[in-house]
Amino acid sequence: MNSEERLRFVVEELARAGRVGVAELAQDTGTSEMTIRRDLDLLQSQGLVRRVRGGAVGVALRGEIIPFTLRDKQGKEVKLRLAAAVAELISDGEAVALDNGTTCLAVARELAGRAITVMPLSLHSAVVLGEAARTKLIMPGGEVSSPELASYGAAAEAGVRGIHFDTAVISSCAALPAHGLTTNTLADAAMKRALIESSARVLLAVESAKLERTAMVTVAGLESVDVLITDDEADNEALEAFRSADVEIRFA
Repeated sequence: MNSEERLRFVVEELARAGRVGVAELAQDTGTSEMTIRRDLDLLQSQGLVRRVRGGAVGVALRGEIIPFTLRDKQGKEVKLRLAAAVAELISDGEAVALDNGTTCLAVARELAGRAITVMPLSLHSAVVLGEAARTKLIMPGGEVSSPELASYGAAAEAGVRGIHFDTAVISSCAALPAHGLTTNTLADAAMKRALIESSARVLLAVESAKLERTAMVTVAGLESVDVLITDDEADNEALEAFRSADVEIRFA
């Protein structure tokens, strides 16, 4: 496993068991105990684990969010492919609503410099888009969460709903077909619904693993999605559920 794969494995083991051991992780990942200790130190610096003798315990409760800086490093190659595939579906001149999160930050990097109008829900994406001369940037206002730097609240929702977008790019925390699009917080769900309801077309860009997960708060059903962009590791049963809801499938 490379570093990103190990970190993801450790996070998933913590979510499953609540506690991990250095020796067991070293055996499961095929690496040294010293390397695992460095990984656990990194996760502790991100506030995700607490080191204990022989391993670590998770400190994030259900509904809490894995730190943005860690998620931005995870699955980088897949996110770049998803972003490129999304960009191919967007034409110059469009008005685009862009969800928060690390996948949509990758989309922002891909769209920067295009002759389009974009409203991002994340200040991370706004910085990227605002530096590009041909791209018109609109901000929704409202409060900003930390460290996500994501807009939320009544003022932000009103800012989104005041504009008719050609395309919304959504990247849900989870999209298990049986539960639809889900996320970790009520505030994030409300903002995602505002994007969906204000847009003529909805693109859902998610890694295949998210098609097998569910989160705490419902955003919308599969019927709200026009195009699913995912990687070729996606589960066939999940893909069939999207197709049954008349969702177009694109692979990155």
